[in-house]
Amino acid sequence: MILLNYIEGILKNYLFYNDSNAYSVLKIEITDTNEPNLVFFEPTIIVCGFFPKLELSTKYRFYGKEKSHPKYGIQYDAERYEKIMDNTYEGLIDYLSSGIVKGIGPKTAKRIIDTLGLDALDKIANNPNVLDQVPKLQKQKKHEIQSSIIDNRMMESTLVWLYGFQISPKMSMRIFQRYGLKTIDIIQENPYVLIDEVEGIGFKRADEIGLKVGFSYDSPLRISAVILFLLQEYANKYGDTYVNRLKLIEYTYTFLKIDDNLYVEQSTIEAMILQMESSHKLAILDDKVGLMSLYNSEKNIASKVQSLIKRDSDLINEDLLKSVVTEFESINGITYTTNQREAILQALSNPFTIITGGPGTGKTTIVKGIVNVFISLHSGDRYIKDKIKLAAPTGKAAKRLSEATELPAMTIHRLLGYDYTDHFAYDEYNTIDASLIIIDEASMLDVALADQLLKSINKNTKVVIVGDDNQLPSVGPGQVLADLLNCDLIPTVKLYKIHRQASDSSIIQLAYDILNQQLTENVLGYHHDRSYIRANESEVPDKIMSVIQEAIDEGFDLWEDIEVLIPMYKGECGIDRINQLLQAKFNQENKQQSISFGTKVFYYRDKVMQLVNQPEDGIMNGDLGVVCGILDEREMLVDFTGNIVKYNVKDFDSLTLAYAISIHKSQGSEFKVVVMPLVRSYTIMLKRKLLYTAVTRAKERLIMIGEFSALKRGILGVEPPRNTFLSLILEGNEVKPFEKELSIEDFL
Repeated sequence: MILLNYIEGILKNYLFYNDSNAYSVLKIEITDTNEPNLVFFEPTIIVCGFFPKLELSTKYRFYGKEKSHPKYGIQYDAERYEKIMDNTYEGLIDYLSSGIVKGIGPKTAKRIIDTLGLDALDKIANNPNVLDQVPKLQKQKKHEIQSSIIDNRMMESTLVWLYGFQISPKMSMRIFQRYGLKTIDIIQENPYVLIDEVEGIGFKRADEIGLKVGFSYDSPLRISAVILFLLQEYANKYGDTYVNRLKLIEYTYTFLKIDDNLYVEQSTIEAMILQMESSHKLAILDDKVGLMSLYNSEKNIASKVQSLIKRDSDLINEDLLKSVVTEFESINGITYTTNQREAILQALSNPFTIITGGPGTGKTTIVKGIVNVFISLHSGDRYIKDKIKLAAPTGKAAKRLSEATELPAMTIHRLLGYDYTDHFAYDEYNTIDASLIIIDEASMLDVALADQLLKSINKNTKVVIVGDDNQLPSVGPGQVLADLLNCDLIPTVKLYKIHRQASDSSIIQLAYDILNQQLTENVLGYHHDRSYIRANESEVPDKIMSVIQEAIDEGFDLWEDIEVLIPMYKGECGIDRINQLLQAKFNQENKQQSISFGTKVFYYRDKVMQLVNQPEDGIMNGDLGVVCGILDEREMLVDFTGNIVKYNVKDFDSLTLAYAISIHKSQGSEFKVVVMPLVRSYTIMLKRKLLYTAVTRAKERLIMIGEFSALKRGILGVEPPRNTFLSLILEGNEVKPFEKELSIEDFL
């Protein structure tokens, strides 16, 4: 493959342009390259990249490299571009009449060039009055011509300026689409606004830009951004939606301290926290400080739940309801327990109900009953099935829900109409048209998603929340299901009995033993669906390889059926190293078809996981895929169950190997075979809910490997409840807002 530093050519036409992210496919008539010996078989080449809408018949220089696309042949993959003005008479006429100004055709363009000469564009940009010399040119058209020329020049210079911060073309276009021609001014004034307003820009990147454009380490804007960053990091790491005020001051002081001579006084930090409260960026209740955005979400959740449960219950004849449930049991050969029947009756009688229970307690069967009995009760409505909405946090959980009910189910994001711009189609102003909404796997709901979901529910919609409160809380901040269960305001049915078909599962028995801290040496025995292989930490990686090979030999598929669940990323038995070992052992044959960037290496057919929401490509955090194509040394394709997504090496931070994944990331999924290493180096992470969640991911076989003492210590380790404003709000506490907005000077 011949690598080109640049090509120059004239834009002949657009083959494709994506308005959402500015991805462009252009046909360029080549006029020059910096490889004079390179011979093109065609006078044109296809150029791909992220650009604003470029002008036809205009010459550009594209920087990048040639590549061979498996379907479309030779293309040029451009990372950046610059306009090359063709100051010939014909070139200038082509430029002005290319559509840059609506209504300017070749005749008008010719008059402009004839009058002002070959430096017409510079003259117009510097002095709009020169257009007065051009005959038959209306005043409004003169203004449009100058504005268009200046805007195009400013756009190009803005993108070049952004490239100087090592920002990718794709991200640069995202920033430009957000701020337009004000981009440079806004970023120079406050680069930290990028964190909240541009998807994909975090504190570290914004801080790099801020320091480069001249912000000092102790700038008030930087201190404010650091406080918000640390609160967000704390919320993401621990799940708490507030932090003790003194701890926050200490964390901020430590972060800002560069050395003994360069630090920020703690009193300044405390003053900034108070100022940020007055400007409604922070919520403070006594000694508790949290992000106002999270507090508002929790306040909205409490308000919406309280409004739903205060609504009058449906007037359903109790005898009729019971008879319809009995009829459903008879038709389907089901006999509900008193506890299960109560769950169905409560769900159909109340406007808002929670059903919670562990594995084997029949949650799925109950949901099926709720749906079918609801349909029977509304048999006169021919569209009633369309008015039932079923959703879960993950695609796999939604698929299981659909299989159980034989009705369509979807992810919560899809139910809410989430799009590539980080917006939702449904909210309090445009609610979901539904008579019944059932949400499964509700333990995974964080406060932001729960807020969006609840505000999108019509006041007349019946809501049923289903989940296992013994599982890990959400990956994101909060513990919505636990807080709602603990408030004693909502009609709730807890399922206790393990049913016959589930009682034969030693995996489920182990899950309850973990919850009840009743673990005995019996766990080391062999069972038809689980086993425990004792090994010290140094032996665990090899044992993992061996048991996976055995499972493959028995007919299980590594990509579809088998998953290794680990609580930590680092260490000898961490996710990162185990993934490297599994990749090397089970995908070695594809090593020659690989792509790397930094420390990340992907082979063709590697199992991978998406780490961030990427709605423009239809993929979300936690989605599993398989590398299905290595295009060249900079791009590859990943198949997410039929959705093919292209990745540039600069996008690799959002992707990781997934032969082994974290237990948190496994929530909402099930695997035929779960391999679960247990070593003492995991101890800081090993807690009862985490072990319980991992065990209950296994459908057919659970293989534990490692030190029995690590398992025992994990069972004794109980996760403290998360600190959330929601729990306080439901108890009647509320933040009192400042009456006026203050500045930091008010506190100094």
